[in-house]
Amino acid sequence: MCRMRVQTSDGAVVVVEDFTLTSAAVEQHLPIVLLHGLSQQRHYWGPVIHRMRGGRIITLDQRGHGDASVTDDGIDIGVELDFSMDRLAADVVEVLDALDITQAIVVGHSWGASVALHAAAAHPARIRACALIDGGLFGPRHLVGRAGTHDEVREALRPPPLGMMQPVLWEAISSGDLSPYWGLELQDALEPTFRTDEAGRTYSRLGMERHMSVLDALFDYDSGDDIPVVACPVWVVVCDTRVIAGDDENEDRTSRAWEIARDEALADLPAPFFVQRWHRALHDVPLQWPALVAGLLETIAERTRA
Repeated sequence: MCRMRVQTSDGAVVVVEDFTLTSAAVEQHLPIVLLHGLSQQRHYWGPVIHRMRGGRIITLDQRGHGDASVTDDGIDIGVELDFSMDRLAADVVEVLDALDITQAIVVGHSWGASVALHAAAAHPARIRACALIDGGLFGPRHLVGRAGTHDEVREALRPPPLGMMQPVLWEAISSGDLSPYWGLELQDALEPTFRTDEAGRTYSRLGMERHMSVLDALFDYDSGDDIPVVACPVWVVVCDTRVIAGDDENEDRTSRAWEIARDEALADLPAPFFVQRWHRALHDVPLQWPALVAGLLETIAERTRA
């Protein structure tokens, strides 16, 4: 495994880990780039990677996330970042350039699925296939009017501020939807998502201001512009359980709006899109069923030749 910091063309940084898993059966497969969701980081994919038989796997801390949020000395980068979808897709291509990779398969979860889809549309010569895991086809812009005004939807999607003591945070996470699957492996995958201050209070490493900046940029992204022009195969995973931040009334309203937006997006997809519905799958299905996600990625790699 090789870890490196890649400075992008606009001066921002992404952190990359390059895994080469030994297996003669898959040594000819294209590299797979894994993109985490909003507020997450590259270790989120650990349970999936541990279950893959081989190949070359690239994970990123996307700009502002994980170790990309701090300098080599651990100091917050303290700069305003461009989170537009054009810029994020360019980051993916610049990482491929830094690793001397001509073509790759790009897989995104949640917000990362939108980045994967736009990368495939904007850079068709570099992306041979992509997978969208519970995201990408629709976003917060599709909730406006269904779940309230732009400002109301934005507030419904605002994450909790945290600030709780670390043991309380882990108790809350481990007793939630992931409870039946919880263990040290999942805690290791999620721990780098957070930072703890001197008083023991825990916060998202991304921070509220950057989180909302990413969300605002996602409001500006319309997947409908990309879906008709993507030429490579796109594998779509739809999970039937979604967790939305906010009070109960807004949560129910927003959840119903998500379902409508999802079904409309799935209704008229063109031929290169292969849709799978995973019933009883949580939004965090890479943590819930990592072996299933690993099997999907290996299937995509097997069917996508260099």
